[in-house]
Amino acid sequence: MMDIITTRWLHLKKHLLSILFWFVLPILLTWIFLTGSEAMQNQSQIPVGIILKEDSEIAIQLKEKLDKSDLIRVIEMENETEAKQMVTRHELDSAFIIKEGYADAIQSGQRNRLITSYRTDLSMGYTPVVEMIASFVQEDSGKSKTAYTIMDLGESLKSSSVPTYQEVIDKIYSIEESENLLFTNFTLLGEEAKTSADTGFSLFQNPWGLWSVFTLLSTFFLFDWLIKERNASTRIRFIFHRFSLRQYLIYNFILYSFGLFILDMFAWIAFYFLYDEKWSLPQFGYILSFRLTICMLVFLVGLSFKKLLSYYITAILIVLVTIIISGIIIPMDGVYASYPWIAYLNPLRQVVYEQAWSGWTILGPICLIVWCMKGVYNNAARN
Repeated sequence: MMDIITTRWLHLKKHLLSILFWFVLPILLTWIFLTGSEAMQNQSQIPVGIILKEDSEIAIQLKEKLDKSDLIRVIEMENETEAKQMVTRHELDSAFIIKEGYADAIQSGQRNRLITSYRTDLSMGYTPVVEMIASFVQEDSGKSKTAYTIMDLGESLKSSSVPTYQEVIDKIYSIEESENLLFTNFTLLGEEAKTSADTGFSLFQNPWGLWSVFTLLSTFFLFDWLIKERNASTRIRFIFHRFSLRQYLIYNFILYSFGLFILDMFAWIAFYFLYDEKWSLPQFGYILSFRLTICMLVFLVGLSFKKLLSYYITAILIVLVTIIISGIIIPMDGVYASYPWIAYLNPLRQVVYEQAWSGWTILGPICLIVWCMKGVYNNAARN
C-alpha cells in the first residue's frame, strides 16, 4: 500500500493546484451560494419601521410576530419624525407607531385607532403589511374577549376557582402550540388517516444539500485519473509491476475515498462554525455512507470511459439529472407519488434527509464486486 501512496503522491504533485481547487470547491461554493441567497432575501424584504410607544408584553409580541414574517424586514425606531422622513425619502416602505395604551385598549376590546401609520404613493407593500397587522390585532383582541368571557362565566356560576386574565391567555397560547390546527390532518369517522411519505427534496433545506451537489461534481473531476491511467501507453508499465491494473485501481479507489472522507470531516467542522450544524454519531454515519456511495458510483462510471471529454460531459449530465430529480428545478411531488423509486435513485438524500442508504448504496457494491470477480475470472482463464 505504501508503494501505491508513493506513486499517487508523485502524480498529485504535478497537478497540485487543480487537486486543491476541487478539494475546497464544495465548501467554498456552498458558503458563496448560501451567503448570496441570504443577502438577496434580505434585500427583497419590504423595509418597515416600527415605533413602540409602550413596552407592554402584547406590544412587543406584535413586533416579534411581524419580525418573523419572511415578507418584511422590521426596523425598530424611536423617533417618529425620523421615521416619517425615511418614508418620505423612500428608505422605508411604510412606518407604524404603536400608541401608548395599546395593551389596555386590546384588553378592553377596542380595535380601532390603536396604530398610526405613514406611507407614500409608492408604498407598494403597505396594504399587505396593514392586513397582517390587522390580523394580529384581531387575534389578540379575540383572545382578550375570550379571557373576559371565561372570567364572567366563572363569576356567574359562582365557581370557587375563577382563573385570572393572564392565566387564560397563557392557556390559550399553550393550546395553540400543542394543537397546531393549521397543520393537522382531519379525517371523517371510519376513515383511515392517510400518511404520505416525505419524498420531496430541497437542496436549500440546509448547507448539506448544496454541499452534496458540489461534492458529487468535484468527485467526478478528481476521479479523472481512472481514464488517464488506463490508456494504452500507461497500461504497459503494469507488465513489470507486482500487482495488476485492477488491483492498482482498487487500491487508489480506497486511498481517494479515505482522503475525501477526511475532507468531508473538515466540511462538517466548517458547517459547525458557520451554520451551527450539530455533532452526532448518526450524522457521521450518513456522511460516511454518502461518501462511499458516490465514490463507488463515480468509480464505476469512470471505468466505462476511455476519453476524458466524454467522461466530463457525462459527469456534468449526471449532476444535472441529479438536481432535476431532486425537485429543485421542476416540482417532482407528483412523480414521487406515482414512482417512489425515483426518489431513492438520488444519492444526495443520504446527507440531506439523514438516511443511511439510497439505491446506489446497494447497487454500487454489487457492481463493484461483479467487476472484481470478472477480473479474477479473466486472470484465471489466461493462466
